[in-house]
Amino acid sequence: MDNNIKIKIDEILQEISQINDLNQRVDILTYMQQQSGFMLWQLEEDIHVDQNMRNI
Repeated sequence: MDNNIKIKIDEILQEISQINDLNQRVDILTYMQQQSGFMLWQLEEDIHVDQNMRNI
């Protein structure tokens, strides 16, 4: 993993951990989870398309 990206993610998580409102933290982390899940799904689809193109 690119170290700069890891640092940015860690900074964001540190910022989120400083939010006192627990409900807001849950909302933020839930949103992050949903977005990352969608990104993973898109990447998996791209991999399948790429593999299918190689098989043609």
